[in-house]
Amino acid sequence: MRITTSMIFSHIASSLQKNTEEYAHLNERLATGKKINRISEDVSGSVNALGYRLDISINDQYKRNIDKTNIQLDYTTKILDSVSNSLINLHELAAMGNNAQSEDKRMFYSKQAADWRDYFLSLSNSKLDGKFIFSGNKTDKQTFVYNSVTGKYDYQGDNGEINILIDKEASVVMNIQGSRAFSISLTEPLPATLSDGTPISFTQAKDPLTGVNTITVEIGNSGDPDYDTFTFSSIMDIANIMSYAWKYSDINGSSLNSDPEVAEKMALHRIAALAKPIDDARVQTIGIQSEIGARQIILNDQSKRLSSSTLVMQNTLTKIEDADMTETATELLKTQTALEALRASASKIISQSLLDFLK
Repeated sequence: MRITTSMIFSHIASSLQKNTEEYAHLNERLATGKKINRISEDVSGSVNALGYRLDISINDQYKRNIDKTNIQLDYTTKILDSVSNSLINLHELAAMGNNAQSEDKRMFYSKQAADWRDYFLSLSNSKLDGKFIFSGNKTDKQTFVYNSVTGKYDYQGDNGEINILIDKEASVVMNIQGSRAFSISLTEPLPATLSDGTPISFTQAKDPLTGVNTITVEIGNSGDPDYDTFTFSSIMDIANIMSYAWKYSDINGSSLNSDPEVAEKMALHRIAALAKPIDDARVQTIGIQSEIGARQIILNDQSKRLSSSTLVMQNTLTKIEDADMTETATELLKTQTALEALRASASKIISQSLLDFLK
């Protein structure tokens, strides 16, 4: 086969173009630190890298969800700590009702109970990021409000749980409903009599929509002068009833009885009857805090798993995308040397061919 000058030139041009492109490619790899700078360079690798990036992004979102949930649960725990400690103080006020007190002391205790009532209300309406954290799914609604008609504190939230995804098929509830944190469910055994032998009964009725538990208390025997009945649905109601009871009054401000002695007896019975609900409220609060602790263990364990998974994917992504800088520099030097040699050879061949043509 006869090799013509045209064929030689074509081969030289092709080799120069190929080496120049390889040199430019290696230069780009060295500059960016990436061995895949465009999809066409490695379609399969690019697709795999895209998949890893997507999974890493999803993991990052799950971790943000975990961090957000932990922040709210930490905040909720601190509020419940305040509730629990305040219930101890309220119980101490109830214990004072075991004996008759002077009017000055009664007014002082009444003021203290009212202060605890207002403090509980403030805690129940706590907000985080502009949202009421105890209102269930109705985070734009104030959790508890005072009803001036009934004299009670009404729950405006619902029984909804806010589930936050922490994995593809796993979620954790980030909220505690106000109907659980500030309403009370009495536990057995329930007292049948007060310390002085007066009969007492408790009846509970839970609203399935809100989870609020309404408790009706009956003290004494129907028909007796000191027979009394009252209801409450929250710890604010309890503190409010106690505050008025220290004044020998009902929550509407009227006297419990026209006979001062009977009114005093009824008031002390009311205060004594509130001891059991206060104790149960505190036990309930501690139980909720334990539940929150269990949730946070799950969150922290999942966060560690996500971090480990992300690290593995990042290392794999690095192997797919990142260039070996030492190897790239060596290849670049080789390509540069080959390109210079090819240029030198091409220059010599072209010069020789030109001389032959001139002859």
